[in-house]
Amino acid sequence: MSQSISSVGDLLPGASGLFEEAVAAGMSDVLPVPIEDVVEAAQTPVAFLPWLAVHYGVRLWFPDWPEALKRFVVDEAPAVSFTIGTRTAVPVLLDYVDATLIDAKAYPQRFVFGSAVIGRTSVRHSPFMARYLVYVETSTPRMGFVYGRAVLGRHAGRAPSREKFKRARAALRAAKAPETEYRVSFQTKQQITVADGVPLDGTYALGQFISRTRL
Repeated sequence: MSQSISSVGDLLPGASGLFEEAVAAGMSDVLPVPIEDVVEAAQTPVAFLPWLAVHYGVRLWFPDWPEALKRFVVDEAPAVSFTIGTRTAVPVLLDYVDATLIDAKAYPQRFVFGSAVIGRTSVRHSPFMARYLVYVETSTPRMGFVYGRAVLGRHAGRAPSREKFKRARAALRAAKAPETEYRVSFQTKQQITVADGVPLDGTYALGQFISRTRL
């Protein structure tokens, strides 16, 4: 009469060592590892988040992100991966770095001057090119030098940090397909011109800056 065996460890000889016991434990039906908790973004230990990000194909990651954002990015990764290479992915990844997509254009597209179609590709823009207008909130460092407002030599010339711009560019690179190129403008303010067609009731004045909403 044969006896049922519930664990590979039951087959080990009495002189087995730690290595043999570890191998047997790894081959047993019941593993002493909470696999379901480890692969779940909301439950995995913080130290496992970078590993889980690689496992799920996260394309944008910064170690100094808050824990809540890291878990959110990992949790969204499977759905976001299906949108990579499309415009849909751009605002999602920009949102991770506190940037906002204002306008976007993809080429080739018709270049229209008035009502006449001059060509199918816009001037100086090759095919598989995307252009983005992105808003990034910045602040001038305290006691920083601002041209036209501060006395030269009175304060150290400290410019605003470029880190937010670098991260926005990283988000755009992560969102695009390998075959495409992109150009980005962070100039979201422009001086009013006659072509803007603003009301001539004194609310605006020529030369005043307004928000830019299109490329």
